[in-house]
Amino acid sequence: MSNYTRLSINKNRGWRGLAKARIYDITSKDEIELIFSFSRCVWEDLIIRHKIVLQDTDNYYVVYFEDEHKQLPSPLQQRSVLIKSFNETIKSITKVKKTEWTSTKGDDWSAIRNFIQNNNNHTTSDWNYIGIRVIPEI
Repeated sequence: MSNYTRLSINKNRGWRGLAKARIYDITSKDEIELIFSFSRCVWEDLIIRHKIVLQDTDNYYVVYFEDEHKQLPSPLQQRSVLIKSFNETIKSITKVKKTEWTSTKGDDWSAIRNFIQNNNNHTTSDWNYIGIRVIPEI
């Protein structure tokens, strides 16, 4: 997986807590793309530990990168809204079969676990307080 050289993350303000991550191979033009939400653990993996998990049908990809250009918000800033067209070089990628992820260890295991537990519950998270639905009475 070392052919994947760039990580891109884009947060569109109208996506209600969602962002799009993409890893891109500039040589072969292959890419893996994923729409995801930011649970607290996924946010901390991204901002503090500089890693993110993407998936395809059979595998998880734990992507490690550096925020060399200091494009990401600090941990105490508002999440996701501040991410706009983040682009960074990938340090390494660990490819893990979905059927074997529980046998991984350390950083890879915790990142995949955080990704799986995320469940895109961005509208009901106690942490971000978005998604309150107002139904007017007629």
